[in-house]
Amino acid sequence: MKFKTVKTLLVIALLIVTIGSLTVGAAVPYTTYTYGRNGFLLECPAAYVPVKLINGKSLQYSLSAEGGAGANAKLLYSTLFTATDGSAVELSNPSDIFVDDLNHVYISDTGNNRIVVTDEDYNVRLVISTFMNNFGVPDGLSEPNGLFVTESEIFVADKGNSRIVVFDKLGNFVDIVPEPASEVMPDNHVYTPVAVAVDSAGRIYVVSSTTNYGVLSLNRDGSFNGFVGAQKVTYNAFEYFWRMFQTEEQIRASVTNVPTEYNNISIDEDDFVYVTTASIEESQVASAIRSKSADYATVKKLNPNGNDVMRRKGFFAPMGEVDFVNAARGNARVTGPSTVVDVAVGENGSWSLIDNKRSKVFTYDSDGNLLYAFGDFGDNIGNIQNLVAIDYQGSNILLLDKTLGAITVYKRTDYGDLLAAAIQNDMDQNYSQAVNYYTRILQRNNNYDTAYIGIGQSLYREGRYVEAMQYYRYAHDTENYSEAYQLYRKQWIEEHLWIFLIVLVVLIVGIVKFFGWAGKYNKKNTKDKEKRGFWEEVMYGFHIILHPFDGFWDLKHEKRGSVRGAVFWLLIAALSFVYNAIGRGYLSTGGSGSGSYITAAMSIVLPVFLLAVANWCLTTLFDGEGSFKDVFIAVSYSLVPLVILQIPCVALSNVLTLAEMDIVGMITSIAWVWVALLVFFGVMVTHDYTLGKNFITILGTIIMVCVIMFVAVLFFGLITKIYAFGHNIYIEVSNRV
Repeated sequence: MKFKTVKTLLVIALLIVTIGSLTVGAAVPYTTYTYGRNGFLLECPAAYVPVKLINGKSLQYSLSAEGGAGANAKLLYSTLFTATDGSAVELSNPSDIFVDDLNHVYISDTGNNRIVVTDEDYNVRLVISTFMNNFGVPDGLSEPNGLFVTESEIFVADKGNSRIVVFDKLGNFVDIVPEPASEVMPDNHVYTPVAVAVDSAGRIYVVSSTTNYGVLSLNRDGSFNGFVGAQKVTYNAFEYFWRMFQTEEQIRASVTNVPTEYNNISIDEDDFVYVTTASIEESQVASAIRSKSADYATVKKLNPNGNDVMRRKGFFAPMGEVDFVNAARGNARVTGPSTVVDVAVGENGSWSLIDNKRSKVFTYDSDGNLLYAFGDFGDNIGNIQNLVAIDYQGSNILLLDKTLGAITVYKRTDYGDLLAAAIQNDMDQNYSQAVNYYTRILQRNNNYDTAYIGIGQSLYREGRYVEAMQYYRYAHDTENYSEAYQLYRKQWIEEHLWIFLIVLVVLIVGIVKFFGWAGKYNKKNTKDKEKRGFWEEVMYGFHIILHPFDGFWDLKHEKRGSVRGAVFWLLIAALSFVYNAIGRGYLSTGGSGSGSYITAAMSIVLPVFLLAVANWCLTTLFDGEGSFKDVFIAVSYSLVPLVILQIPCVALSNVLTLAEMDIVGMITSIAWVWVALLVFFGVMVTHDYTLGKNFITILGTIIMVCVIMFVAVLFFGLITKIYAFGHNIYIEVSNRV
């Protein structure tokens, strides 16, 4: 009997756990994700879940089983904005929210021309609509848009009246900050304040939707300090060309090639201003996301001087969506970069932006690494129909839905708490504790590159560079890897200085001695011989690279080289390309892999043969004296500089930092220029051409190579189609038989 009872209880407990897990899954009607280095979307545990929906209308439909929202009712609940008399307060086209230091919520109820203020539990405690202005005349708000609240005052961007109105925390009128004087504003300027922020010194920053010269900086009396953070001019290529033919009056009348306007503003506790814009061309935004350039960024962080100081150390610039098509998920019509309309500053230096186009939230740390993205369109509680504003209420996130006239409250999950704790411990320099939190994060989401970077950063700060480098490699973070490697290399050189100096001296002396010996060896074998040894032919390549004119002359007429010597250098060049593919250092490849050895070898062998064939075919028509064998030998011997410089470059790529990798690029460029000059002079001497005739022949050779490649592609395409046609006929006949 007891056994049956225990068994029954276990079954009931299992059912409860199962139902609970299903309910939790149903309560999150969106995917939470990040992005890896390659730009692929990586799903992760939910960092925030919706817990409450607040508006002034009956929400019974949200708690019914219809429309797929019924499952959410088990974890989500809704409430009304309720006035002190118990009546519901409905919002009409709200445009902004702000949470003050008491966690009171301020809502810009634009459609009703008022400001609604609630307590921390969303009970309405104050409604600001009409007031007596400075002159004792009845006045009122008209289309109030942006909001900002200090410790003692409420600043409202009164859009319809083109002014900033100031109230105290009890809703009493305090002051009006008027439109700046017209003489300091540009011609034909229209002042339309839509967002406002105030720094600790009392400076007022205003975003005017019709102003494209930056954020307006004002004093309390309305005096104009200047424009802050003007956007870079966005150009349309056709209009830029057309302006060359326009008059000065037409150019001044044009409004397309001017800095783009901002649409919102936020400010953090250190007086750094976050500004957003949605009017930059999509192609420029897409390019800025990949390049992490600030020129066409849709989100900027400005210091008091108006300079952008945002850190963009993540895989992509912090500007919202990265995978414009696949991230659309259920709504394939949503493409292109994010339409960023607001920014909210959270704790630990983290901050979030909202994408109105996709109803998503993107949260970043202070370095610009994407922590998580979540949200979607829809009617379920947790989805937003028209996302226009965001703010933090403690660790909760509030999102404002303009269409529904509602605020959705999102609570941070255990996974989100782990992220916040890890970042906080990093800021507090509790690096070992931060590693513990990042490790726990990876136990839940092993695709989370930022956690690997976080562990690497903690190890780096503790001086454990080798371990830090390994974690940076897990996340393909070459920049931080390079910094850790630079300190590790410095540490190693300091500990093994004598070994480093000995190796360096031996290398320099060895290179000098070798070239000295090669010069003497080639000079000793200058006399005529009926048959030269293989190594004599090979070593002659070192004479050619420094003495191209007499070198190529003797190569042909004195038989100092041969086909076997040319094949040797071509094979060595192919091997150097294979070595380049497999031997380059991590910072040189970025962890992209080595590729195919055959492809690497053919990338030099095939061009040599194409060049030799094309040049021989062409020069036979222009009185060239060289045969195909002569051209092949000359081109192959011209590869010697590539061999002797590329191999050291590959070795160097394993010991240089990311900033020093330009040295490898410079040496490689010198090698290719050297090879190109040798090929040019080799062909000229081989065919006994003048300089001008040889130049024309080389251009013709390049064109001929392109023609040969084009014909080859057509030929192989035709062969493929013939094979496919024959194979289909064979399959058809076989099936019929």
